[in-house]
Amino acid sequence: MSIYDDIEKIKQQIEKEDEVPLKIALFGQPGAGKSSIINKLVGEQVAKTGASTDVTVDADFIPYEGLLLVDLPGYGTSKFPPNEWMSRFDPKDFDLFLCVFSGKFHDADTAFFKELKEEGRVCLFVRNMADQLWEDGKTLEELEQNIRDDVEKQVGSEEKVYFTSCRNATGFDVLQEAITQSLEPAQREKYTRYAKAYTMDHLEAKKEECKKLVVRYAAISAANGINPIPGVDVSVDLSVMLKLFSDIRKSYGLNDEKISKLEGALLPLAKKVLDYATREGVALLLKRFAAKTAMKSTAKFVPIVGQIAAASAGYAMTYTAGNHFLNDCHELAAEVLKKELT
Repeated sequence: MSIYDDIEKIKQQIEKEDEVPLKIALFGQPGAGKSSIINKLVGEQVAKTGASTDVTVDADFIPYEGLLLVDLPGYGTSKFPPNEWMSRFDPKDFDLFLCVFSGKFHDADTAFFKELKEEGRVCLFVRNMADQLWEDGKTLEELEQNIRDDVEKQVGSEEKVYFTSCRNATGFDVLQEAITQSLEPAQREKYTRYAKAYTMDHLEAKKEECKKLVVRYAAISAANGINPIPGVDVSVDLSVMLKLFSDIRKSYGLNDEKISKLEGALLPLAKKVLDYATREGVALLLKRFAAKTAMKSTAKFVPIVGQIAAASAGYAMTYTAGNHFLNDCHELAAEVLKKELT
């Protein structure tokens, strides 16, 4: 097997993973806050809030990196009677469903859940606007238990209910974990990478997924060998490394706008992340690690990228530079999350 076979195999694996997005559908009555929940799940304002799905002609498909979040029209509404709804939107087209409600559980949601259950689909129940739960003479625990009892009564089985508040950004740590655990392994990896982290454990899981990207893209960059690194007798594909750095930043939600708002002690690290994410920055980082990694063994990567690719000129350099950038992004994201949690 040649190095080109090694690299082609890696490219095909990446393309296969990127080809089909992870599809998560949200359903429920208008005003339950589905769009707000979508924004909280990815940590960006990707969905318009305040719109009524009862007058929506089609589902609102919202792509976000490797995810496709779908705000479905209300099931059993005046615009979408049950038969018409099921003929237009096939439950088999989606990987996971979130039933979002903010008041009393609706009969239409019950009917749709039963349809999903018959199809063998996974559905999580999300009681949004939990910050508004209040009733004189009752504790929050009692109110939440009443809601669980009502859902159980409606759907005929005991289902866990996840309480969220988009206003206070509460409950999403538990919901994110529940979503992750409800997915198949390959889907779980994709969701871990692109969904917003509300816990340090989620951030650590992101790092593990990004490490896999570093191994693959470092091999492609080293094997392509297009751009010579000044002062180093090795050529690599800088465009591949730029793509890797961009994907790492996206995984941590570190876009230019978010980074530009950071201040104080985070500024030096933020500047490094921005500087290294340019063509000149990548070349500088590679040159920095060239001498240190010239003799570094790459045998441990053989099962992942192939013997020839792992031994190609510059692989240890691209791998080390990629992990250095990953560590900077992880540290910056961890500090940002710490501030959010305080």
